Amino acid sequence: MSELTKRIVTALVAAPVFLYLTWLGGYYFLIILLLISGIIQLEIIRMIEKQEMKVLTPLALLLGVPILLFVLFPATAWLFFLALLLLTFLIETFSHQVNGWKRLVTTVMVAVVVPAFFSGLLLLRNYQDDSTGFILTLTLLLMVWSNDVFAYAGGKTMGKHPLAPSISPAKTIEGFVWGFVGSLLAVSLCKAFISGFPLSWGAAAGFAAVTGFFGPAGDLAESKLKRASGIKDSSGLMPGHGGFYDRFDAVMFSAPAAVIYLGILDFFGLF
Repeated sequence: MSELTKRIVTALVAAPVFLYLTWLGGYYFLIILLLISGIIQLEIIRMIEKQEMKVLTPLALLLGVPILLFVLFPATAWLFFLALLLLTFLIETFSHQVNGWKRLVTTVMVAVVVPAFFSGLLLLRNYQDDSTGFILTLTLLLMVWSNDVFAYAGGKTMGKHPLAPSISPAKTIEGFVWGFVGSLLAVSLCKAFISGFPLSWGAAAGFAAVTGFFGPAGDLAESKLKRASGIKDSSGLMPGHGGFYDRFDAVMFSAPAAVIYLGILDFFGLF
């Protein structure tokens, strides 16, 4: 089976499952995000350890849980997070590791960054009401996926000018521009065909612009980490795609940026 065939088959299986859980929302969506966040944390820990740095893996995974729970249960989650953070600092303070503080920094970074970014997706799914949250989340996902397809096709056929050669030599400015086109096309189709779409045409175009910029930025952030670790894929858990981090890198950056964008629209009465 070719890599392209594996990529298509994996997408045909994984995408409907994820979209179905997104539609269900609530605890179903929370649980799948906790699972994906934990897997990506493990993939990042693998990459960090290839750079001869250590992570307190169990505590990193546990610390990430209350960050996502904070969206739904702020008081309880915050206390849980503080207790685990204190425990992490105590373990490292009384350890005999010469470079214990390095391990502490990497542990907290892995624990906080991934679930914090995914909390943006949870906030988006819970934005205003169930219907609005689902439409916005669905639109974001379709924009990210469309951006990825158009950027790949545009870069392959017309790409001549490197976008960030020191990070990812294969990415081009032409591919980046075509990715924007893909995001605009996706949001336009959602606006035209989804009943009750909550954004005006202007706000929808801004939504696409945010995704078109921050999605590729998330991809480059992962590429930088992979290059430093000397690996091609974050893992082999998703045939044809690499790992979960490879699949969700753009979503991780786009989701919190989208929530901030919608919050600004809301603040100025433009939502």
